Amino acid sequence: MFIDTHCHLNFKSYKKDLPEVIKRATDNKIDKIIIPGAKLDTSRKAIEIAQQYGDCFAAVGIHPHHADLLSAADNASDLKNLLTGLIIQPKVVAVGEIGLDYYQYKDCPAIDEETKKRQKELFLLQLELAQENNLPVILHCREAFDDLLNVLKDKNISGVFHCFSGNKQQLAEVLEMGFYLGFDGNITYPQNQHLRQLVESAPFDKLLLETDAPFLTPVPQRGNRNEPAFLVYTAQTVAEIKKTALDKVMEITCSNALKLFRLPA
Repeated sequence: MFIDTHCHLNFKSYKKDLPEVIKRATDNKIDKIIIPGAKLDTSRKAIEIAQQYGDCFAAVGIHPHHADLLSAADNASDLKNLLTGLIIQPKVVAVGEIGLDYYQYKDCPAIDEETKKRQKELFLLQLELAQENNLPVILHCREAFDDLLNVLKDKNISGVFHCFSGNKQQLAEVLEMGFYLGFDGNITYPQNQHLRQLVESAPFDKLLLETDAPFLTPVPQRGNRNEPAFLVYTAQTVAEIKKTALDKVMEITCSNALKLFRLPA
């Protein structure tokens, strides 16, 4: 069986056919699914789905794209209270996805120093919540590795770098801190040799499988909406890169997920 450690079943893409998507996941040996929040509403939705479906679990968090929630100086304590109320709900197994993102997206405001400051403040607030509630974190990092690693270096916290895409030096630093590495369907894209090299370098005992569905659909399903049932294609690519059996990838990545998120076996 496989565990999809990062899947956004709480997004609108699955509004019309969520039961069918979950059934296809089960039919394709997906034993458990972790659903991260991106805002308060999607965190609530993740909890709702987790409480409805036995094999689903939730993470609560605010993505760095939504750091404007902290634009008002008196917002932090109210926001922390709201997040705390969600984190203590049954079947919440992590805080995420949280982190820093300095990538300049098309048609979005410029990433200025004030934006970076708000992202860091939001990130720190959520790291504190994870520590206070003894939960691992699901980390989002894009074009912000140096800042994110600097924030983490003095924190005693566990977690996973979702959709890891750093360089070899950053890989070494992340591993030295004890974090896990999440790999997604984009490792199946032929042009992504850099990601394949990262998979090759990553120790098996720190590797997790993710879909990031509905995004990053793996080959041969690319062009379609991604879903947990497609996790096997990413697992097969990991097995090819590691020159090992698919069953070994399944066994080790499941063991890693159970350990990090303290999931029921």
